[in-house]
Amino acid sequence: MARKIVDVFLRDRLVASYPVVLTFDRRVIDEDFVDRVKEQMRVGSFSPDDVAGARFVVRSLHDRG
Repeated sequence: MARKIVDVFLRDRLVASYPVVLTFDRRVIDEDFVDRVKEQMRVGSFSPDDVAGARFVVRSLHDRG
């Protein structure tokens, strides 16, 4: 099991932070976390343009950034 936080920035402004837990039978990479957040954004209140233009920062649950 892998756990990380994904911060979402739109126009250099932090707009959301998602805690993500992934359980795969393979090695997990940061892009896996970003893909999961993009899925959540699409079903949430973000437009397709927002999702396409967002910048994502993946960090450890222990980071205090």
